[in-house]
Amino acid sequence: MWMSLLDGWTTVNNWIYAVWMSVMHWDWLNDHLRAVLNTLYYTPMGEFLRTSTWAWPLFESLHFTGMSLLAGTIVMFDLRLLGFARAVPVQSMHKLIPFGIGGFLLNMSTGICFICATPDQYLFNAAFRWKVIFITTAGLNVLFFYTRVFRRLEAFTEENQPPPLAARFVGGVSLAAWVGVMTAGRLLTFFRP
Repeated sequence: MWMSLLDGWTTVNNWIYAVWMSVMHWDWLNDHLRAVLNTLYYTPMGEFLRTSTWAWPLFESLHFTGMSLLAGTIVMFDLRLLGFARAVPVQSMHKLIPFGIGGFLLNMSTGICFICATPDQYLFNAAFRWKVIFITTAGLNVLFFYTRVFRRLEAFTEENQPPPLAARFVGGVSLAAWVGVMTAGRLLTFFRP
């Protein structure tokens, strides 16, 4: 039994490694991104972040504040969708989502400024590419949630009952995607080209 688990883990690990390496070496994408480099590098915002003593630390602080707002609200809502804190109505938890949206917008704007300042450190970074993949996954998940699941969830008012299966699925995907975004964001400094 242990050997079959070990073989399974080895297979999964090898697959993850193969996917990781393929994302790192998207040469076709690298060629297109090189054309974007100069345009981003010479923007006024990029120049400001590179030359100002306090700009980068200030924008980093804003970025982490945005992530705290995003993770604090979205993760709580995702956990509620997964069935935790059943005594709290889903509709009450949903009222926190605008704070998460504000945090996301803050993160997007500061993130774009970071890319303008040092585009080569982001555009050719495998961790950044994974971060974009996870953000895209989270965005598609939100689209699915509000077009397919939200109306059914609004009608769901039974306290102490698990939410519908579709809502739990959306909550799980969202939670995994945002943990992936945060992990890839942290790994950016370790995979600089």
